[in-house]
Amino acid sequence: MRVLAIDIGGTKSSVGLCELAGGIVTKVTGRTKFPSRNYESMLDIVRDWQKIHPESKFSAVGAGVAGPVQNNKVNLTNLGWDIDGAAISGVLGLPVRICNDMEAHGWGILGLTPEHVSVLNVGLSGDGAKALIAAGTGLGESVIGWNGIRHCPMAGEGGHSSFSPTNELEDRLLIFLRGQISGHVSWERVLGGYDGFRNLNKFLAHDSGHSLPNFILKLPSDQLDWGAATVNAATGGDPFAEQVLTLYARLYGKEASNLALKCVPRGGVYLGGGVAPKILPWLTKFFMDGFKDKGRFSNLLSNLPVNVITDELNGLKGAARQAVAPE
Repeated sequence: MRVLAIDIGGTKSSVGLCELAGGIVTKVTGRTKFPSRNYESMLDIVRDWQKIHPESKFSAVGAGVAGPVQNNKVNLTNLGWDIDGAAISGVLGLPVRICNDMEAHGWGILGLTPEHVSVLNVGLSGDGAKALIAAGTGLGESVIGWNGIRHCPMAGEGGHSSFSPTNELEDRLLIFLRGQISGHVSWERVLGGYDGFRNLNKFLAHDSGHSLPNFILKLPSDQLDWGAATVNAATGGDPFAEQVLTLYARLYGKEASNLALKCVPRGGVYLGGGVAPKILPWLTKFFMDGFKDKGRFSNLLSNLPVNVITDELNGLKGAARQAVAPE
């Protein structure tokens, strides 16, 4: 079976033709990336993909989207699109199933192989729920439930839950963010790939009484990629950039453990999204420090497997799998 799979993010959308056998993706072809903000709808992206790959045929469409899906409909949080799977199905003349992007990544996790993960903590693996936290443009969180027979990927918007400081430095970070943001300060403001690196750079400069570092100030005004600039500077040994990534990695661990305590994922904790593979050296050094920082429950958390997903097609494969999964 061939499914046109779509992974829609706030920055880019990835589209590819997935071949499935027995519910497992065996091949992905025609993968094409589209800048999401250049489009007004998912259907427009599908049409453009068909123009690029006119010979490619498919019998269903599966999409993972960054927003809460209900009745195969969604308004995308970061793009403002309204997507109606039934309406698109009527236009294309074939089944279209929409799911939350974290649910899609959950389906992808169920098909992961060892070469597509990097281990942060071996832990004690076993049957049970799995937890997913994924920093990309924003921050996604979800649980892949376990009913004793099979796993059940679920949607989630946990990245929008309230940021919770645990020490004086983080207290000051929350106070700083309250001065920058009108209203709710979420974990996405701290760990989202765009907001997180921007806010942590600004906070640490403010907290130390210094101006922003040169690796940020020299960025062209139309290319303010705070995350890439910070990683590049830290790779070159810049001490301020290293401080930012150290704090980021520890905070990533702390919020991942918040999620883990809510579902006790004996099947493992997974870090998805585009940020984690790019900052592996800092996650390897500092993530577990934050993850285990839970007092009486540090031993429980120390025994959970923790993995970084390195397969950039995970969300795409998951979107295809959910399109053909039994409802």
